[in-house]
Amino acid sequence: MEEGLNDVQEIIKTETAYPERRLRGVLEELSTGCNRFVTLANKDQNQAGRTKLDKERLKSCMREMESMGQQAKLIRSQVKRNTVRDKLKMVQNFLHRLRFLADEPQHSIPDVFVWMMSNNKRIAYARIPSKDILYSIVDEETGKDCGKVKAVFLRLPGKKGFGPAGWTVQAKMEMYLWLGLNKQRKDFLSGLPNGFEENKAPRTGSCLQSLPPISLVYNMKQVFQLRAHMYQARSLFAADSSGLSDPFARVFFSTHSQVTEVLSETLCPTWDQLLVFDDVELFGEAGELRDDPPIIVVEVYDQDTVGKAEFIGRTFAKPITKMCDEHYGPPRFPPQLEYYQIYRGNSTAGDLLAAFELLQIGQGGRAELPAINGPTDSDRGPILPVPMGIRPVLSRYRIEVLFWGLRDLKRVNLAQVDRPRVDIECAGRGVQSAPIVNFKKNPNFSTLVKWFEVDLPENELLHPPLNIRVVDCRAFGRYTLVGSHAVTSLRRFIYSPPDKTQNNWASTGRPTHTMQDAFLEAKEEKKKKKKKKKGEVEEDDETDERMLDWWSKYFASIETLMEVRHLLYCFLFCLVGIWLYSVYNKELEAEYDNFEDWLHTFNLYRGKAGDDDEAALDDDRIVGRFKGSMCMYKLPLSEEFTREAGFDPNMGMFQSIPHNDPINVLVRVFVVRATDLHPADVNGKADPYVVIKLGKSELKDKENYISKQLNPVFGKAFDMEATFPMESMLTVSVYDWDLVGTDDLIGETKIDLENRYYSKHRATCGIANNYSVHGYNMWRDPMKPSQILAKLCKEGKLDGPHYGPGGRVKVANRIFMGATEIEDETGLKKQTDEHLALTVLKHWEEIPRVGCKLIPEHVETRPLLHPEKPGIEQGRIEMWVDMFPMDMPAPGPAIDISPRKPKKYELRVVIWNTDEVILEDDDYFTGEKSSDIFVRGWLKGQQEDKQDTDVHYHSLTGEGNFNWRFVFPFDYLIAEEKIVISKKESMFSWDETEYKIPARLTLQVWDADHFSADDFLGAIELDLNRFPRGAKTAKQCSIGMVQNEAELTCISIFKQKRVKGWWPFVARDENDEMELTGKVEAELHLMSAEEAEKSPVGLGRNEPDPLEKPNRPDTSLMWFVNPLKSIRYFIWHNYRWLILKALGLLLLLLLLGLFLYSFPGYLVKKMLGA
Repeated sequence: MEEGLNDVQEIIKTETAYPERRLRGVLEELSTGCNRFVTLANKDQNQAGRTKLDKERLKSCMREMESMGQQAKLIRSQVKRNTVRDKLKMVQNFLHRLRFLADEPQHSIPDVFVWMMSNNKRIAYARIPSKDILYSIVDEETGKDCGKVKAVFLRLPGKKGFGPAGWTVQAKMEMYLWLGLNKQRKDFLSGLPNGFEENKAPRTGSCLQSLPPISLVYNMKQVFQLRAHMYQARSLFAADSSGLSDPFARVFFSTHSQVTEVLSETLCPTWDQLLVFDDVELFGEAGELRDDPPIIVVEVYDQDTVGKAEFIGRTFAKPITKMCDEHYGPPRFPPQLEYYQIYRGNSTAGDLLAAFELLQIGQGGRAELPAINGPTDSDRGPILPVPMGIRPVLSRYRIEVLFWGLRDLKRVNLAQVDRPRVDIECAGRGVQSAPIVNFKKNPNFSTLVKWFEVDLPENELLHPPLNIRVVDCRAFGRYTLVGSHAVTSLRRFIYSPPDKTQNNWASTGRPTHTMQDAFLEAKEEKKKKKKKKKGEVEEDDETDERMLDWWSKYFASIETLMEVRHLLYCFLFCLVGIWLYSVYNKELEAEYDNFEDWLHTFNLYRGKAGDDDEAALDDDRIVGRFKGSMCMYKLPLSEEFTREAGFDPNMGMFQSIPHNDPINVLVRVFVVRATDLHPADVNGKADPYVVIKLGKSELKDKENYISKQLNPVFGKAFDMEATFPMESMLTVSVYDWDLVGTDDLIGETKIDLENRYYSKHRATCGIANNYSVHGYNMWRDPMKPSQILAKLCKEGKLDGPHYGPGGRVKVANRIFMGATEIEDETGLKKQTDEHLALTVLKHWEEIPRVGCKLIPEHVETRPLLHPEKPGIEQGRIEMWVDMFPMDMPAPGPAIDISPRKPKKYELRVVIWNTDEVILEDDDYFTGEKSSDIFVRGWLKGQQEDKQDTDVHYHSLTGEGNFNWRFVFPFDYLIAEEKIVISKKESMFSWDETEYKIPARLTLQVWDADHFSADDFLGAIELDLNRFPRGAKTAKQCSIGMVQNEAELTCISIFKQKRVKGWWPFVARDENDEMELTGKVEAELHLMSAEEAEKSPVGLGRNEPDPLEKPNRPDTSLMWFVNPLKSIRYFIWHNYRWLILKALGLLLLLLLLGLFLYSFPGYLVKKMLGA
């Protein structure tokens, strides 16, 4: 698998055809291998003698392999030509996982140690992992080096073996190793190369059968000649204090060793040397030596005038073998030069370009070998150059060098650099810049372009590096090396002539329908919809339009960035009705290739490189920067280019670049906010403020520090004047304010303004999405879009712009369409070409030959770093920079991005009634269920200001009547939809801390208890920006209003202003499920502070504007308040039918008694006739 991945990388690197096919093959092998492992592991799962760790590890490995096999199968089907690099990274992760699984967590067999002794002293050793030489009857389980002849390198023992001293090889041994069970000993010579004879020890009675032989004898030998074609090395380790090395290479093969010549002061030596190893005797069968020759070790050293040579790095190679009966010719011979990675410990230390061939010497001796065809005019004595068939085919190239300037050069030997010069060298040829007369006054070069001609390989991959050296010209003709840089790949500097077929590629295409048209159409649709609505809604919309500011634009851009990308992004801002920013979540340089479209920055290094593979150590070696560029092309160049109008032969390929004279610039820095700052105080917070530094100017915003914030919103604009190139490095720092002591640096970011200023991407001032002369989206560049377009067309020698009727503009045979009207502050429409020009600018990358993407109006996000904690992000800062040349019309005032001040509001909540509240209490006398209901409310973040209604006592049905008003004043940020609370964290705090909290209203229903804690019954939390509309009646109110909130129509109190309805109270039961615990009828009324002041109200039912007292039933009274009423209610409520029956029966009995009492007397009277 590892070999397969290396093949894929090589194919991608050399840009050979179809790397995806090889990657698919690797994934197919991986999938098959994983399935085979799982099959074998299933058989061994119940094998005896396994510990619990073994069984669990086997299960884990099976799971991992099964998962890996399935993923490999899936990825194989997804490998396409354009996704090869991404999928290759995923497959490399598989390789790391396999290596991790292959390592045993518990070694059951000790490793093998091989010691080299001298005078009974252990001087070198090699440790061979036992798993690598362990034998198994199953081929897949056999160690990779079991039963094979392996080259073993011995190293120093103990502490000497660590670090640079231990990287050199003490000895190399060829060993045959086999480790297995005693019963398998008959197979220990199964992998021995053919032709060896065993010299066995004499048998004795006590000896075991099949003892290992004392020695192996091989009577036949093969004689070879090794040719090592050492062409060049690049990007070598800097071993000297100058930042360079004096490298030479030592080649080891079998028992032979040779060295190349020493090349002084270079990290990219071109040795161009052939090392010939004659009469190399190798033992083994001819076929095996051809297929698996011994390895070659190449070590690169730095030659020091005093002391031993210093080790730079090592690489291994295998030669291409030719037997005497084979023809020396294509496709295998002559061998091609290859790059070999040089390693220094675990880190890389450069690349070696070489080729190695091993030629068998037959019966006819060396005369039968291919002749060494080398140049006869070599003036290097006995040194043989690389032969013509192997050395690259050379062509004549011209390299033009743009010398722009030098920046931030550090002292050399305590002396400042005053007259620096740049030397360029490639393949033995080079050119020197004119010295800078006074580096302090002007660090730019007076002569911009120079060139030299050189013979380079036609194969771009074999191009030698280009070396940049900066020297300081000092008194008495002395030259001191300041720093150097090696450009390892010249591919990006190769000139490619423009494709003429492109010039008219869009002449027949359809006119471009722009985003502005879509916006205007969307706006018209909005107006049509407005006409259908009521007048008051229209007024609200107009008010919102007037309230738009820069922050509206910013927050809409962030929301859009999170929700959608590309086309959806463009369409959404049309629907929102706000022109958006481009918000980059990274540095602008990362988006636009460091603004190196024509001006490149090369870091200059000096000093010895560190041994650790860390970029931070390289940063310490940086002693300055060289600004310039290169252009390389093959000679002769087509005359068509030089015949172009206005061609300046002194500038070569660098036509139309600006001059590098000093220029005065107004720099305007906008700092929006910082996020995720590293805490600087013991309380885990920070008090950040911004410091801007440009050249010798420094602006501190210390008095406006933001207390106890890790995500501060600065909203500051800083204006500074600077002179490029002397003051071109802008530093934006965030400091932590401290009451006592010096302020601490949290982090800083550095911006090279010069590259931005001169970039063709026009990073001076972002192009807005729309041209407007007033309002929140007002055009802020001093040059109008039409002026910018005319200037770009003139600089690019383009035909145009030609403005035509019907909103059309033609530039370089490309037609664009756009709006032609603009509204002023009074609403009057005027004819203008600015929208048309802006349309072309936004599609400038589509213009052939000179087109590139122009930077839009944007906010960039930059990491904050601390010099003492390199590589560790201390937070991020959102900002942007505008630059305006002082010799142009002055720009308008900076746009106001100061943080919005929260608006004061008052929320009035009237609790009218409750219904179906669960009954929590049991009556002591009657056992009836009841609740003493009251409602509590507060705004999130203001729990200490919570308000309660009065108590509705003894509710038997869950119904409660309150007519109670809560009043919640608060400060609110409309754009962020957050409530702003400022309060001191503790009594010892110096100042208040500001918190931003979502606007949420919490209402709770409670059961009041006098002699114990009140019982919580249920609650509802309403997001004041998005909450479900209240039900009209209690019956329509259900728990679904909480559970299905996302599906319901939501309203905002900030738009609705007043709303009334029923909402459910909910709580969680024993099974953690939502249950309905009551309903509340409430009215929410939102007013601004000014409106609230004009119509004040009282809390509860107090003056002013008091609410009526609720009409509560008599049952709501307590026993001890009115016991007679309570007794009457309870007796009548519970026993009224019984009482009525008793009274009816009593009346009947009374009537019957009266009848029986009166009847005898009445009867006697009747009889006597009285």
